[in-house]
Amino acid sequence: MVETHSRASLHIMKRIIAILSIAFSLAFIAGCNRYDNIFEPNSQQDLAYSKTLDSIDSLITGFYYYDFNDSIILPALEFYQGNDNKRNLWMQARCHYLIGVLQFGENHVSEQAAKNLVEALKILDENFDDSKNVETHGRASQQRSKIHYVISKIAFNFSDGSGCKRLAAMGLGCATQAHDTAWMARSCSNLGMIYERLGKAGEGDTAYMYCDQGMRLADADRYPLERAYLENTYANCLRHSHQYDSAIYHFNMAKSLINNDVLLYHKTFLEEAFVYYQKHDYPTAIAELEVAFQTTDHNIQNQSAAGLADCWEKVGDTMKAAPYLSIIKASNEKEIVQRHHNTNAMPLLNAYLQSIDKSDKSANIVWLIVIIFTASAVVVAFYFIWKKRHLNTIKDKDYEALRLKGRAIFSDRHNNKMERIRNEFNAAYPDAMAKLSAAHPDLSDTELDICILSFFSFRLKETADIMHLKENTVAKYRTAIKKKIGIENLEKVFIL
Repeated sequence: MVETHSRASLHIMKRIIAILSIAFSLAFIAGCNRYDNIFEPNSQQDLAYSKTLDSIDSLITGFYYYDFNDSIILPALEFYQGNDNKRNLWMQARCHYLIGVLQFGENHVSEQAAKNLVEALKILDENFDDSKNVETHGRASQQRSKIHYVISKIAFNFSDGSGCKRLAAMGLGCATQAHDTAWMARSCSNLGMIYERLGKAGEGDTAYMYCDQGMRLADADRYPLERAYLENTYANCLRHSHQYDSAIYHFNMAKSLINNDVLLYHKTFLEEAFVYYQKHDYPTAIAELEVAFQTTDHNIQNQSAAGLADCWEKVGDTMKAAPYLSIIKASNEKEIVQRHHNTNAMPLLNAYLQSIDKSDKSANIVWLIVIIFTASAVVVAFYFIWKKRHLNTIKDKDYEALRLKGRAIFSDRHNNKMERIRNEFNAAYPDAMAKLSAAHPDLSDTELDICILSFFSFRLKETADIMHLKENTVAKYRTAIKKKIGIENLEKVFIL
């Protein structure tokens, strides 16, 4: 009887434990769902504000403002500051970001813009840095990439080269973490412009590299606006290296891809006008500047006015130059006042970068021990990788520099592009072609040339253009080469 009672008690205990386990599991799942659904509105008021923020966010392209200001977002920020749960914190970060973008678009170097953008970053860093939750981490990284893009523009306006490069690179890193191709391409365009305008001597190649990287990402059909930014940046790189005809070609490519970004549209006309000015084609420059002058952006308008005044003076019409000279004078006085009220924007960004450095130093101490113990394993691994490269004449650094030379040759309007590219390659790596021919004697001269162009990362259409062949013919050659060598990626043919 006692044994029967004990068994019954044990059975009851098991049931109680099972029920408690299920209850705890459901509570845990509910907690997870509540965390996962931070991107979903939880009330009618929340839904209304969320739709408003979404519509504003969708209109903003980079740092340009439209026909509204931050007053439309302030009620939403006040609403979400009422409770610091995950949902509200996420929306607070979005509000601060949008307010900062609109303030920057209106004032260009606003201290208040910097404050709001840094506040958005702090909220994200303190509350949404959980790499275990893939969706949350991805959305937070995407938001960070946008913020870093804008604050790098603030640093650019102050000509702070080092801070600007770092912030823009952080934006590219966050976009890469979020797998956001559009913002990766936009960040590459941003970095290309920064290195082209603020880079030190010898950093022009880096600007070309970022433009090329972005163009690989931004297909003109899927990401026309991002591609337009890249075409514009690449054209400016060519303009500053005095390749005027190629620059005009890429400016026109940018114009054809611009859809609703009015700022970029006028900016492209302004910068293309500089090319015609440098070519002493003043009538065409005036026509381009008159289009750019119609913008609502006062920076572009001021530069257009300065260009128009100069061009009209060059053609000898001082009467038409006079109104633009008066605009420049009034603008300069306004700019002095505006700069005076925005002097604290850059210290705010530098303080944020310093806080990151302190955090990084703490993390580095932890990782230092791991690095010391793994250093020998890494060295051994690299040694064996190097041993496997049967054509180990090409180093990554040299490869990038040589590839940029190939791009420059392709951009020229001269003939004999293939011969010049082949000569550059043989001069850099005199033994590479001989080793490839010895390893694969069945490769023809045409196939060897295609191997060189593949090494330079030229696309199918570009290869066909250089070799004066049809694209279908080049595609067949590539297939034949892959079969003969036994390789899928022809870019790696010399570095396997």
